[in-house]
Amino acid sequence: MLPPAPHFHRNGILLTAGLAGLVVVATLPPFVSAVAADRIMAAFAFVCHQLPGRSLHVDGTSLAVCHRCFGAYAGFVVGSLAFLISHGGALPPFRPYHILVGAALPGFVDWMGDIVGIWTNSPLSRTVTGMWFGILAGLLLASAVLLPAVATKRTA
Repeated sequence: MLPPAPHFHRNGILLTAGLAGLVVVATLPPFVSAVAADRIMAAFAFVCHQLPGRSLHVDGTSLAVCHRCFGAYAGFVVGSLAFLISHGGALPPFRPYHILVGAALPGFVDWMGDIVGIWTNSPLSRTVTGMWFGILAGLLLASAVLLPAVATKRTA
């Protein structure tokens, strides 16, 4: 395997920092003014149901995303960082849709088990299954963003 192009690390750091920034913004509502918190909540409402009973709270104020979404966002950071640290070698040799199905399956099983009454999922199970999805999706995202740049720089 050839070493990654110089832009790989810079772009990987920018991607990981951007994803980490997203996690930080999702955690801000308990720590900012009510107006700012309302705007952050409204921005995340497009991607998360934000049900109070399924969201993390700090001093009685909900984060901008639910347990599973918070785990997924944190997992995006971990996955992109793992891809960056491994110099692009952290992705298993499967097709992307296989990876996404494998990433989403534990969360689906956790959700479905609760729906049909087999078990009651918990904040921990929702966060962990969200993080599992996020790590694998973060690996895919990093490969999609960073590997084309590597291939372009090597052939140019």
